[in-house]
Amino acid sequence: MGSCPPFEFSSKYYHNEISDGCTRQSSFFHGKAVLNQGVGYSIILGFGAFFALFTSFLVWLEKRYVGSRHTSEWFNTAGRNVKTGLIASVIVSQWTCAATILQSSNVAWQYGVSGPFWYASGATIQVLLFGIMAIEIKRKAPHAHTVCEIVKARWGTTAHIVFLTFCFMTNIIVTAMLLLGGSAVVNALTGVNIYAASFLIPLGVIVYTLAGGLKATFLASYIHSVLVHVVLVIFVFLVYTASDKLGSPSVMFERLQVVAGKARMCQEPYSHGGQACGPVNGNYKGSYLTMLSTEGLVFGIINIVGNFGTVFVDNGYWVSAIAAGPSSTHKGYLLGGLVWFAVPFSLATSLGLGALALDLPITESEAAHGLVPPATAIALMGKSGSILLLTMLFMAVTSAGSSELIAVSSLCTYDIYRTYINPNASGKKILRVSRMAVLVFGCFMGMLAVILNKAGVSLGWMYLAMGVLIGSAVLPIAFMLLWRKANALGAILGPVTGCILGVITWLTVTKIEYGRVNLDTTGRNAPMLAGNLVSILTGGAVHAVCSFLWPQNYDWDTTKKITRVEKEKSELPAEEFKEEKLIRAKAWIVKWGVVFTILIVILWPLLSLPIGKFSKGYFTFWAIIAVAWGTIGSAVIIALPLIESWETIQNVFLGMFTNDRLMEKVEEMNIKLQSIIMSIPEAERTYLMEKEKLKKKEASEYQVQSTPNIMK
Repeated sequence: MGSCPPFEFSSKYYHNEISDGCTRQSSFFHGKAVLNQGVGYSIILGFGAFFALFTSFLVWLEKRYVGSRHTSEWFNTAGRNVKTGLIASVIVSQWTCAATILQSSNVAWQYGVSGPFWYASGATIQVLLFGIMAIEIKRKAPHAHTVCEIVKARWGTTAHIVFLTFCFMTNIIVTAMLLLGGSAVVNALTGVNIYAASFLIPLGVIVYTLAGGLKATFLASYIHSVLVHVVLVIFVFLVYTASDKLGSPSVMFERLQVVAGKARMCQEPYSHGGQACGPVNGNYKGSYLTMLSTEGLVFGIINIVGNFGTVFVDNGYWVSAIAAGPSSTHKGYLLGGLVWFAVPFSLATSLGLGALALDLPITESEAAHGLVPPATAIALMGKSGSILLLTMLFMAVTSAGSSELIAVSSLCTYDIYRTYINPNASGKKILRVSRMAVLVFGCFMGMLAVILNKAGVSLGWMYLAMGVLIGSAVLPIAFMLLWRKANALGAILGPVTGCILGVITWLTVTKIEYGRVNLDTTGRNAPMLAGNLVSILTGGAVHAVCSFLWPQNYDWDTTKKITRVEKEKSELPAEEFKEEKLIRAKAWIVKWGVVFTILIVILWPLLSLPIGKFSKGYFTFWAIIAVAWGTIGSAVIIALPLIESWETIQNVFLGMFTNDRLMEKVEEMNIKLQSIIMSIPEAERTYLMEKEKLKKKEASEYQVQSTPNIMK
């Protein structure tokens, strides 16, 4: 018989029953809320209202004091001159969805240290490599509004409809993950009805997106990103330096060793099915402290494939690339990818491993619904921890949700309305349709989450399945801007064939492996891995074969002819768009994108494999990297956008705290002075010409007067 409790540090989760003996708590949450519903509604509605008003106010300030014109182009592209820091912040915010915070800690709880690493690395490289696509948009489709506009310009109507379908599917999957994770955590922590949460979470997002379009989304994303990173740093330092329950890498190391000990009693009632207890199946020596994890590696491959789909096939990332200034695009995506790495890696290395080190009685079902981080936060900080995590999650869900609203709105506006319904639509009509699409999809988001919650679909299941459903479009969409031989036939057949074969493989492997097909069995690693690989590889292979047999030999002439709705003068200098400069930018992002991809996905894990089971020194080094990366990344992503926009911020404050009438007079004087300065060269030329004429006239008169005197 084992001692009761098995560990003093987790004694509160064990009870000595007279009939059953030592019994572990059957779950962490017991279906009971930690906070009351009032707190939940206050956070959802309070933060929603605050950001709706504050972001709309920022957009108005920019319009009033900076001079932005709120046209349809501005609504959907933010002027195409967004700077590096803000683009990086937007990428971090856009990619920090519910899964980043919740699912990353779930895989840490399942696989140990390999889980956070594979989650972070497997979803960072797509953003780094997408920087190549981002700079190619500037070179080959400088006036495009969406990815599907480029598809139609190159491959025609049929391919356009195929890719439009995949883009919408991606937006729906990402939206589903946001609201499934968000509503589950809000419900678990506060008791707010899960269906009410599904509808209320997107409410504030709809308001500020309607008011300010893509620029409002970017401004809100920055504010959200600041709050997410502040909470991230709090949790990371709490776990590894400040908490009296953990407080150092060495304590974490010791605890992770003992909870996975072979001598630990894990049968009923010492522990229950689905709870973390004893050695980890598939891990080297059953330890959480190793990168030698079979299931962790399988998850890493699924993660890489699936996330290529949610970046390359999500119109939101294309819209962000279109909005960036040419010299900001590639740098923004590289910086954004490297900073984002810290969010899942540092957070899950803290809260995910913390749940194991505290021996929390989390169940498999609770973990699948994203409840590992809130459990750790509550164990370490009580109710204040749950409020912090809820705030962080709300920021992540609403920020990424706003990006999805704009992504869908631009597809509906430019790829359906302007392409098939009203090709000659004015800017005002385009703007009206954009706002209508935001409103309709915002309402659809809530209904979708309700349907999926009713069906019992979890965040974890949706996260793993996305690669099977959308992965087949990844390589064809990359070929579109990178390979001149890629033809329309392959672009149509590749994604469709890959998706169908991927789904068939996924379900077939499930049936063969487990004998039945349901949400539980289809969500396991083996079927998901098979389906993901077949989907992405078939899509690319079919397109490549068709293109080699019947090459297109395209010169991107038609993509360069995509037109804007309103012709607006660019604020950027002409040299920004020079081909030589864009080619240098492409070479830069190819070099660094590939270098960091090899470093993160290949070299880092390879160098960790010979270590086998981590020593205390090596784990301390690992934890220091997590803390340092999270802290430095947070500082950069908070400070850089402010530094780059300091002049604009000064102008806004000057305008706000100076008499408006005086500002108008100063502006009027500036315009007149500018006119005078512009006219000086012309005035000088006129003066010199008149002076020359006068000289000639005087010389002529003198000659006439002197002639009679000579004759006398």
